[in-house]
Amino acid sequence: MQKTKLKVELRNETGKGANKKFRREGIIPGVLYSPHDSSNLLLKVKSDELTKFLTHEKHALLNLEINEGDKKSTRLAMVKDFQYNSLKKQIVHIDFYGVTLKEKLTMKVNVELTGESIGVKDGGIMEFELRQIEVECLPTNVPSVFTVDITDLKIGDHYSVGDIEAPKGVVLLTEQDRVVVSVKHPSKEEVVVEEEEGMEEVEEKTDTEKPSSENK
Repeated sequence: MQKTKLKVELRNETGKGANKKFRREGIIPGVLYSPHDSSNLLLKVKSDELTKFLTHEKHALLNLEINEGDKKSTRLAMVKDFQYNSLKKQIVHIDFYGVTLKEKLTMKVNVELTGESIGVKDGGIMEFELRQIEVECLPTNVPSVFTVDITDLKIGDHYSVGDIEAPKGVVLLTEQDRVVVSVKHPSKEEVVVEEEEGMEEVEEKTDTEKPSSENK
């Protein structure tokens, strides 16, 4: 996996007030932690640079270029988590995890669907039930995404974690029988409504076609 550079700075300010001030200035507060550090490093990064990185290389192995004022250092890290405000449509905090190339990681990888299901074309309902899969692997082997082709899924079919072919060196930790995506039959309520509507049409036709007993 290619390493990407991301420039960050140390920060001293903490708390909600300081974080709000950072975000108004186009800066996102963050933290770097790892089992090898005695304490966490409080960081800040430019919002536009972070957004660009997360859009294209969310799980990339990266070199954090840390500006400490009078000196600079570099740490090998990955994005562990980030918080997103959906109302304001902005990232509000970022967590980096310090790694080594020989240490295995446990993390979640997103699932993406491709294709158009045969079952959906036939009136079935697709349910995307599992959007992330937990894996264990070395930092250099982390998949950017798991792609699932749903083209051949018919009504009643499903795709499970066990159907995913993991890349070499990657162990899937999520249960093999967990359903990722399925195509289900239309709900019983919809079927009943359709049947009732059909019966009403038949009854209306019968009433108009047959003379009433009062006219005989």
